[in-house]
Amino acid sequence: MSATGEFIGTATSPVINARLDVKEPVGVHLGAGGNPIVLGLACFAVAATCLGMVLIGVVPLTALAIIVPIIAGATGFYQIIATVWAVVLGQTFVAVVFGLFSGFWLSLTLLLLGLGHNWFGILPADIAHSECLYFIAWTVMFFFLLIPALRLPAVYPAIVADVVLALIAVTSAVWNASENTFKLTGWILLGGAFLGFWGFLNNASVSLGGKPTPPMGPPLMK
Repeated sequence: MSATGEFIGTATSPVINARLDVKEPVGVHLGAGGNPIVLGLACFAVAATCLGMVLIGVVPLTALAIIVPIIAGATGFYQIIATVWAVVLGQTFVAVVFGLFSGFWLSLTLLLLGLGHNWFGILPADIAHSECLYFIAWTVMFFFLLIPALRLPAVYPAIVADVVLALIAVTSAVWNASENTFKLTGWILLGGAFLGFWGFLNNASVSLGGKPTPPMGPPLMK
């Protein structure tokens, strides 16, 4: 017995045309389409919302570890899935972006758990400097990510720029032990979460065959 089958779909339409003459089990072919940005932005937005709310004081900073279930179990994990999805589709830059963001959220998880349980053997007097080193390293990475992102519709580089500003602010907050600067970081992150939800709505609309709304703005650099 033989089998032939073909599934045709696009990232911009929910319609899937199927032609199938089933005579034996048909293999599943990955990479036919879809848009990993929908998943990736949703995961970013929920993590930025959670962390931002903690930093503005919804819960005490001593309860910061409450973000771990979201940034590790949801955002870090599912942004890896978005990364693999983009790789399968051959979307290099999308894969790079979500790979870096998943790396950030998962490494932030390790930082919080490691310092909280003294996994790294860092002396208490050196913890603040160690955290600053971590945030500075990611600030540099996201700054250089911002440069090629300027070729994308404006909302995307705005999200990356927001992350850079948040990392600069949290570095200053840790270095100076400033509660007000922690709150500033939280508000910056909430702004980034809003941009993430904005981009999510646009991509989700397109993936369902709708109009690209809300608008993402023109590229800032050609």
